Amino acid sequence: MLYMMKMNKYFKILVITVCTTTLHSQTNNLTGSPYSLFGLGVQSNSNIGKNSALGNGGIALESKNQINNYNPASFSTIPDKTFLLDIGFLGELNKITNNNKDELRLAANFSNLAFAFSVSDKSGLGLSIVPFTNVGYALIGIESNIEGSQDEFTSNIFGSGGLSDLRLNYGYQLYDNFSLGLRTSFLFGSIKETENILIGDAFLNIDEENYYNGFRFGVGFQYEINPKYAIGFTTDLPTSLNGSQDRFVNKSLDFITTETEDEEGLNIPNFKLPLEIGFGLALKPFDGITLNADYKRNLWGLTDQKDDIGEFVDQSVVSLGAQYRAREQGLKYWQNIEFRAGLNYDSGYLKVNNKVIDNYSFTAGLGLPISRRGTSTLNISYTTGQRGAVEGILIQENFNQININLSLKDIWFKKIKFN
Repeated sequence: MLYMMKMNKYFKILVITVCTTTLHSQTNNLTGSPYSLFGLGVQSNSNIGKNSALGNGGIALESKNQINNYNPASFSTIPDKTFLLDIGFLGELNKITNNNKDELRLAANFSNLAFAFSVSDKSGLGLSIVPFTNVGYALIGIESNIEGSQDEFTSNIFGSGGLSDLRLNYGYQLYDNFSLGLRTSFLFGSIKETENILIGDAFLNIDEENYYNGFRFGVGFQYEINPKYAIGFTTDLPTSLNGSQDRFVNKSLDFITTETEDEEGLNIPNFKLPLEIGFGLALKPFDGITLNADYKRNLWGLTDQKDDIGEFVDQSVVSLGAQYRAREQGLKYWQNIEFRAGLNYDSGYLKVNNKVIDNYSFTAGLGLPISRRGTSTLNISYTTGQRGAVEGILIQENFNQININLSLKDIWFKKIKFN
């Protein structure tokens, strides 16, 4: 009876959150970055649990109290008869700088929903939906010449949308200190671009929405060398996302529609995702301190993926993180607070005018206990960083992000004893 009551409670939470997340994902953006114009958009910085505050890393970290989506092998460390739930929110403030002026852009939305549970004392399973890429750009007042003429026209271009990652993770402990994991991702979503063109008294509106979907598979392992050192490895296989397009064109003169063109289900080139390889290290040099370091290599150069603006190149991502907690099970509230900080450097995967668009960021955060045992946590992290540079047609973007994750842990099949 107790088990069924808990399952009903969690099911209601999941249904409500999924509906809310889906609704918001269709109406709001998770970024205001102008660099989301390229490819499928900017890669998401939204993470589950504590990973956002650890430099967006954690390939070698376990999932004992909170979900770690970076390595499917970590799901084998979920304690027996344990259920984990994570709900996230992301807010982003961007400052865009070019040679002429500065501009501020704000975006916010629900960012993730994830749950995981132990299948046995040696294995665990998890399901999550998180942003894969985010799109949210606006190009206002672009002046261009009509081909073969000295006349000019003005256009405004708006982009929104992005792709989501619906991921299933499974981890199994082969030996006492070695775990293997498998993951399957279904990537799906759409990217919409609206262009408004004004030529004298004539107005042209072009709406294009590109749809992408496809599966991706990955594996990972974690090896605990001793209680103080652990290593991890992950790889995501290359894949090709199917693409299609809906296109709507409205032409008007003096605000009276004169012609409409509608085309649906147009074929567009598939988008190729690269082979991704990641290595991770976790250290516990002193009681209460955990350090993590990750390195990822994404082989975009092997995909032969094309872009009208730039060239795709191999990408390197380095993540460093640190966490401190005074006691494993402290009697005082402050002893259970987790203090976190991290660094992240991304070399970028797109070269424009012989300049690769890289970015770096610094993160800091807290894990505030919301349960008596200190296992359920409110995770808050702040990220500040920079993307690109004021050079040629490029611009500099300074971004500030707030991640808030509610990470809950409960135990199944726990019997209540009466004296």
